[in-house]
Amino acid sequence: MPQEIEATATSRAPADVVFKHLSVAEAWDEWGGFWTRGRRESAGDDHPNGIGAVRRVPPWREEVVAWDPPKHYGYIALSGPRPRRLRVDVTLEPHYSGTLVRWRGTFDALPGTGPLMRAMLRRRFGSYARRIAWHSEHCEPGCPARLPGAV
Repeated sequence: MPQEIEATATSRAPADVVFKHLSVAEAWDEWGGFWTRGRRESAGDDHPNGIGAVRRVPPWREEVVAWDPPKHYGYIALSGPRPRRLRVDVTLEPHYSGTLVRWRGTFDALPGTGPLMRAMLRRRFGSYARRIAWHSEHCEPGCPARLPGAV
C-alpha cells in the first residue's frame, strides 16, 4: 500500500528563484547539506534540467519526471538507499510575500517499515524544504542556480 508524506516551508524568495535551486543539480550542495557534490548525469528531453534529466548525489540517483517552471518539480528515485517506488513532487505556491514550498512524496514500504520510513522521509523532506527556502532568500552571487539557462 502506498505511503504518503509531506513537509512545507515558506520563503520570502519568489518561486522562480526557488525553482532554479531545485532544478540545477550543481546548486544542491549550496542548500542540501549533502556530503558530496550534486551533478547532472544526463540532460532532459526538451531542456537540460527538464523531464528525463538524471541527477546524482552519490549514492542517490534520480530522474526528473515533472518540470513546470516555476510551479512544479518532480522526480523518481533510480538508486541509492531508498524505499521502493519513491516519487517526489515539489510544488511552489504563492504565499503572502513569498513562496510556499511543499515537498510531497509517495513510496511503497517493505512490510513493517512504513512508520519508520515515513518518519525518516518527513524529517528529510522538512529539512530540504527549510534549507532551500532559506538559501533562496540568501543566495550568494557565485551560486550555480544563478547561471544563465537554469530554467
